[in-house]
Amino acid sequence: MEVIVEGEDLPPELFSEDLGWQAAVARRSSNKATVARSFETKMEGFAPKAGGSAGERQNGDRVKRKVIKAARMPPLPKEDAKIILRPRGGLDVSRVGVTAVGRAIMKASGIDEAKANSDVICPNLQQNIVVVSTPDRENASRYTRIKTIEVASKIHEVSAYEAAPHSTCKGVIRGITLSDGPLDLERNIVNARNPLALGAKRIKNTGTVIVLFDGFKVPNFVRYGPVLVRCFLYRKQVDNCYACGKLGHRADVCPSPNDVVCRGCGSSNTDDHHQCTPKCKLCGGPHITADKICRQRYQIPYVVRRRRWEKAAEASGSKDGDDMAWSPLTQECKGRSSSKGRSHSRGRSRTKAGYRSWSRGRSRSRGISRNTARSRSRSRGRSGSRRREGEVRFETRRSRSRDRQHGGQPSWADRVRQGAAEKVTRGSPPECDRDNERLAQLERENKEMRDTIARLMAEISEIRSGGGQQPVEVVRESIQSTEVPVVEECERPAKKRAIVSEQDKASGRARLTVL
Repeated sequence: MEVIVEGEDLPPELFSEDLGWQAAVARRSSNKATVARSFETKMEGFAPKAGGSAGERQNGDRVKRKVIKAARMPPLPKEDAKIILRPRGGLDVSRVGVTAVGRAIMKASGIDEAKANSDVICPNLQQNIVVVSTPDRENASRYTRIKTIEVASKIHEVSAYEAAPHSTCKGVIRGITLSDGPLDLERNIVNARNPLALGAKRIKNTGTVIVLFDGFKVPNFVRYGPVLVRCFLYRKQVDNCYACGKLGHRADVCPSPNDVVCRGCGSSNTDDHHQCTPKCKLCGGPHITADKICRQRYQIPYVVRRRRWEKAAEASGSKDGDDMAWSPLTQECKGRSSSKGRSHSRGRSRTKAGYRSWSRGRSRSRGISRNTARSRSRSRGRSGSRRREGEVRFETRRSRSRDRQHGGQPSWADRVRQGAAEKVTRGSPPECDRDNERLAQLERENKEMRDTIARLMAEISEIRSGGGQQPVEVVRESIQSTEVPVVEECERPAKKRAIVSEQDKASGRARLTVL
């Protein structure tokens, strides 16, 4: 009896040999992948730079970060299949040349150049591997079947497999019996009881199995048949070569496998009786590099880093709502065009996690508000120290963006292009010139009035102290009328009791009448 069930036909190559996560790609749900990819694209823009906490300033962490940074790949199409080729036999990709290795891969795959027009061959010189990105599933299957390549008239073995698809995560389950083969693992894990599971692979000949899940969440437990097994987050180790002792690549792709060195001290040409004091290159501890007890042995999983980004985004959103409008996560939703016309004066807000917000004020609109505030503060602070008597100085600074937008005075480059020979200066507008002249005139008039009042007060004091002298006529200078009158209130002298003659009283009244 023949029974037909719904599903996709898988070729025999998928379950007859280990080709990586190629079967998981075929089982992947398209709707879940679309939701995960859209959210992943939004969160990638909010990824902060490497922080400067106390732990990250340690020597071991700096070495690990340096190795990881050197092994980063350029951005490749997310929807494409990624085929990883690991050349063996001491092939050094950087020394042979990228183009020579790429031509050897195309020749070994048997794909025409016209059909491989959308494929991308990208080498990773730090790990000494080659990554091929292709949107065609047929081309991907051909790349995974490559066993050898010929470079510089020499044949090298190649281990090719397909990497895990985008927007997925890995978990680890332990204690699985060694008698269960690949088909048993797929049947017991990839079923309706584990809806997020896409594939399962055993790590060499151990009881540890890696489970691939759709999305960015690893469940705490996995159903292995009827048994509930605890699932842990998969952590990738820092690549360390057991042959040459260098960090960044593994021993199977070592470009110099014959140069064997000691993993503890790094000395070469050692024998079986070699004794040394080991020192780890990652953490500096008294053990061999990347040992099981090394704390810097594992990398931080992407799922953990993603959660930290989400917490940083939530903390910054609750603390500074205005700054989140300028974060890349919000800009990707609103578009770049809407973020150009806004200006905020707050540009260096810190999030709860210690990261600086990405809205640091690099846009021109924020620069305008900062320059304006700085020019105001400088003009206020310097006006009191640089101002002289009878002189008023104003400093007006305009940003280049305002001059370009509002059609201000032409710049130096514009006048040179037009062939103008006039001297270009940072002049002030006519309104400021008129105000300066008006203020200077008021200063001069006030000075003249103060001098006149001083002379009058001196004459009054002389008249009061002179006794019988004749009054002196005071000729007032013609003072132009001003809109701002100055009123001087003189204190009335206190009355003094004295005995004077009638003649002195008459002369005093005459003097006051003249004044």
